[in-house]
Amino acid sequence: MKTWAGAGLCWLALSGAALAQAPAPAGAPPAAADLLFEGPQLANVAPGTVLTYRYRRQGGPAEQILGPPVDDRIRLTIGAGAKPDERTAIVEMFTGERHRAAGPFENTTANPVLILFLEHELGNVARVLGANPRYLKNAIRAALRDRAVVAPTTVEVAGKPALGWTVEVQPFLDDPKKERMRGLHTLRLRVQTADAVPGQILSITAEAEAPGGKLVDESLTYESLR
Repeated sequence: MKTWAGAGLCWLALSGAALAQAPAPAGAPPAAADLLFEGPQLANVAPGTVLTYRYRRQGGPAEQILGPPVDDRIRLTIGAGAKPDERTAIVEMFTGERHRAAGPFENTTANPVLILFLEHELGNVARVLGANPRYLKNAIRAALRDRAVVAPTTVEVAGKPALGWTVEVQPFLDDPKKERMRGLHTLRLRVQTADAVPGQILSITAEAEAPGGKLVDESLTYESLR
């Protein structure tokens, strides 16, 4: 994954028509895919900055499926890109025995942390459920393109209110194979963004219900706000 075009656009596999769609009317929410994967999210991050995100996986029923609770970090060291508005992101994906290789993302304008979170979550779910990761990824691609809800929201940044967007989608709710998903069909993905946040991604959550609690309960939060 050397460039954002290779990671973000390939991951979404959006059609040319979708990317070339007419601008939204003034005041209308942006398309989810444009907001999350096409925007200049790193334009407000100076080279030399380290963006730190706290990753948490809760226990409960999720512990029986995905393993014990996790509290770790993902760090992006931001460097200059080939053009003034581009950046290069060097990734430190977790620490200690959980550390894994990822990136780098070169000459990108968008924040790769969402791709990192989704790939990690889908890998875990596919492994423990014996599911096809390509099938899961394709379902999320289609849901982000066709069914995601984007709504304006107010978030807190450095103790002050800031305007942002919340993107929410349930990619497997009507899946024809949902009876075999052990509760994964209830998965709800939620992403909060705000221009006032370095890198724009404020938080990402993934939750799925199961009898007695949550089957999936994972989150990633821009830590400097905590």
